Amino acid sequence: MSGDNVKYRLQRIQTLNGDEEIVLKQTWAYLLKYFGYDIAIPNQDLPFKQCYVSSTTTANFDESQGIARNGLIKTNTRGSINSSKSSASKKKAGLFGSKKSSSASTHNANNTGFGQGSPSPNSKRMLQLQSQSSKERYQPVDRPNELIYSVYAHHYKQAYEYQDDYDGSNGSNGGGAFASGGAFASGGAFANGDGYDDDDTASVASMETFVTASTTLTDYDDYPAHIFNKQQNGKSYGGRIGRPGQQQQQHQQQQHYQQQHQQRNGFAGGAIGGGPSLYDATVNKPLKVSPDPSLLPCFSQYKVKDLHKAIIKATRNDLFDNLVLKFVRARKWDTEKALEMFTKSLNWRANEFTTDEWLFESDGPSYLNGTNQGFIKNFTTEKSWIKGRDKNNNPIFMFQAKKHLTSDSPLPQNQRYAVVTIEWVRLFLREVSESVDTCTIVFDLTGFSLKNADYATIKFLADVFEAHYPETLGFILIHNAPWIFSTVWNIIKNWLDPVVASKIHFTKNAKELSKFIDPQLIPDYLGGEDTTRGYYPIPEPYDDKPPRAKDQEYSRLRRERDELFTKFFDVTKKWIESTNPNVSSKYLADKIDLNIKLSSNYIQLDPYIRNRGIYDRDHTLQVGH
Repeated sequence: MSGDNVKYRLQRIQTLNGDEEIVLKQTWAYLLKYFGYDIAIPNQDLPFKQCYVSSTTTANFDESQGIARNGLIKTNTRGSINSSKSSASKKKAGLFGSKKSSSASTHNANNTGFGQGSPSPNSKRMLQLQSQSSKERYQPVDRPNELIYSVYAHHYKQAYEYQDDYDGSNGSNGGGAFASGGAFASGGAFANGDGYDDDDTASVASMETFVTASTTLTDYDDYPAHIFNKQQNGKSYGGRIGRPGQQQQQHQQQQHYQQQHQQRNGFAGGAIGGGPSLYDATVNKPLKVSPDPSLLPCFSQYKVKDLHKAIIKATRNDLFDNLVLKFVRARKWDTEKALEMFTKSLNWRANEFTTDEWLFESDGPSYLNGTNQGFIKNFTTEKSWIKGRDKNNNPIFMFQAKKHLTSDSPLPQNQRYAVVTIEWVRLFLREVSESVDTCTIVFDLTGFSLKNADYATIKFLADVFEAHYPETLGFILIHNAPWIFSTVWNIIKNWLDPVVASKIHFTKNAKELSKFIDPQLIPDYLGGEDTTRGYYPIPEPYDDKPPRAKDQEYSRLRRERDELFTKFFDVTKKWIESTNPNVSSKYLADKIDLNIKLSSNYIQLDPYIRNRGIYDRDHTLQVGH
């Protein structure tokens, strides 16, 4: 599971050099402070690379331990810091120039006022580095810091207990499965008893002592959903309507509430030795959270809660740190520009394109209900498929342009098709086991004519890959383009980001295509050996819901995920704050381990939360890492 024997591509969390690690530390320091997770580095010191310590393992990293960013075939891009320099010369020069003046040279080159020069002579962080380095000791995170958990769980309402599908019985009511159609039985109350009695609704009163900087729990939509799924004095509060009664004494309510929670079995959100779970231990504790949008101009443009939710939802079987690093690499290791790009993309996922919901819904409900007909038309024409790997081991997406007609589907439906397909490709990636985190696209233009030229969709694809899926493309192969395509190309080439454009290769025949793809995987109609075709497996009636019903194991995995994310933030905080290279190395190793555990957790959750898609139904997709 750990991928210990895998040789990873360069500039990933497993293969950072010292300078690259410092940029990632700085990126996370800004993000965590923005979200309100306290980092013990003063704001005025955040912009300076000198205020971060690289780990021993990264400072001594030899690039021969990894493989080129794009695998076996090296392609330099504008976003790459690889060049024709040897590993030795790059190690000597460093990412930011000479080791002696690396930070200053980077900031001066940026010329943005972002931490130019050096920290002030009385910098608290620099004094901390000088005085604490020899004294620092490694402190492993066995249980997340309760303050970090509280910010994640209660301020941002990310804990499983706040979600609409939370089952307070932890599986005691018939395995935790919901009543027919996914609704709660009896108009919103749990069936067969949920481990609570009517007094639980009154426990809301005790929760009003829980305070954050921006909200209090007097907004009843912010309460955990299960509190309102009971009746009191003959009145139902299912559906979060109305204010529950407050007849019981506060400490009795709180005691009863906690006792019932402690009776849950399993993981219980971090319960250790039968003690209270992290949720129970923190739910009634006062908390002040201070997100800081003032740190960078880009932060003030968005709602911090939207972005926090988006970053959690976007993390799947890929690695959390490597997701962030894609944006860092795309902006040539400029922290401020990377954060500007990343936050804009998170806001896009949260408020502009419901990317995650589309992925989890898949195509089944639309096909079965006769909705989103343009979206489905893109599949039933059988013009595209994901199959096999190129010579860099990247998954291959094949697209037959002659089957795409602009009259088949309106732009919004084409956009949904494109985004869902990209998200499906993400599930084919294997970052841990094979260091595969990019894909190759083959645009087969055999038989192409102007009726296939969909400029609006092409413009969308160019924008979405550059802005929201950076560093995702291995190669773009434009195959067998007819002369008429030159007219189209003269228009669309101006829309392409130089990084994306540098990945494009034109091929004319099977011999040229075989430089990238093994002939056994090239379709026979293109001169290869593959006689099969992509097809559309018709959704079955049960494909309108995930293949596994939510049960006790689902509840365990959800609570485990909450603990893993908060452990990740806790370890990341310690790694950022570390003053000792050896200690920093241990936290970095813990971070990599938590990246992998989060990936494994998603893989186990996937059948509970995602409807089967095309590649699940044709059995070519096995979600892994």
